[in-house]
Amino acid sequence: MQVAVIIPAAGASSRFGDRDKLQEDLGGRPLLIRTVEFFTKRDEVSQIIVAGPPASMSGFRERFGGQLSFHGVELVEGGADHRWQSVKAALESVDSTADCVAVHDAARPALSGGLFDRLLLAASALPAVVPAIPISGTMKVVG
Repeated sequence: MQVAVIIPAAGASSRFGDRDKLQEDLGGRPLLIRTVEFFTKRDEVSQIIVAGPPASMSGFRERFGGQLSFHGVELVEGGADHRWQSVKAALESVDSTADCVAVHDAARPALSGGLFDRLLLAASALPAVVPAIPISGTMKVVG
């Protein structure tokens, strides 16, 4: 199976405050790079496309372009208002040899190999799959 991975990274991280969440250090590398690195280690992944913020694409390229290029990542301009716009823009760059497309949020670097294996297995038999994992922390409702 040949998998094209789309990583939407065009969000403003407004809930994170005035810092760029994707640039936050995670073990010596930016969060975005950690997310990309997971997919570079998978034999099934034939293409990685990162959809960056259209309003500040040049700055995004300055911050991440070199490291993303090192990993063979293709950068495209994402959507201005919604994540689906970024995914749509990236879909236009998916290679025709891809058997399936995986979409994974840029700010979620902790994907496990086991979960990805199960997703690929399900994708080989079903037209679409979405992972769901149990919540392990405490959740509280505040009124």
